[in-house]
Amino acid sequence: MTYSKTLTTLAFLAATSLPGFGQAMDGNLIGIVSDASGAAVGRATVTIENIATGVKSTTTSSEIGAYRFNNVLAGNYKLTATMTGFTAFGVNNVRIETNKTAAINVTLEVGSVASTIEVKEASAVIDTTTAHVTNTFEGKQVQRIPMFGVGVGPTALGVINLSLLNAGVTSSGSAGYGTGPSVGGQRPTNNNFMVEGVDNNNRSTTGVQIAVSNEAVAEFTVQQNQFSPEFGHSSGGQFNTIIKRGGNELHGSLYEYHQNRELTSIDEAFKR
Repeated sequence: MTYSKTLTTLAFLAATSLPGFGQAMDGNLIGIVSDASGAAVGRATVTIENIATGVKSTTTSSEIGAYRFNNVLAGNYKLTATMTGFTAFGVNNVRIETNKTAAINVTLEVGSVASTIEVKEASAVIDTTTAHVTNTFEGKQVQRIPMFGVGVGPTALGVINLSLLNAGVTSSGSAGYGTGPSVGGQRPTNNNFMVEGVDNNNRSTTGVQIAVSNEAVAEFTVQQNQFSPEFGHSSGGQFNTIIKRGGNELHGSLYEYHQNRELTSIDEAFKR
């Protein structure tokens, strides 16, 4: 009897379980630690600190000086590298973007550990580890788009309209069903919509399930090709929206979306 009940329970769990998909809401940071002569510095301590939350992660460089941080939440970080006999090295505002691998190489100078060489701003980070065609929109770009992500119709796409700024992304021209733009000549039905890496697809209309207000968006990423395995859902565009997170400082925002035909510019078809 007990054996029979166990089999019944297992069968029920298998039938009611849902498929899981890898989340895509983070990035990676890699680099090489070397001295002034270019020789690798192994066993150096490398630390990254989230500027907004103060959360830290630490790793140690390998014998060839390489270090790597995986699954780092998108945001701005401060990177610090220390090693006995060398001056500490720091870089501010290292930007980690969703689905990208940033590379920051560190050069340590011989000197006192008590002193620190600090670079105020990190240079633009370019992902050279993949062949992804990806574009990330953040901050002011997200807030300044005039079409917000609530309601129904075209305006419900909100920040997804930013993808039209990418090469190879165009309006579908109402060809076929589905919502969203055409990526690489494909129909909107081939697009994949995510929020924080979680599936946000409406199965009945092949569009977004939940519309996110522009004001709530911290980062919006569009991938057009060469997807990694976690993006096996669709062959079109991969649209991933990252929601704003809290920090250690009190902050907030006040906004209003006011749209009506009185504020709309005159269409050329009606201009006299």
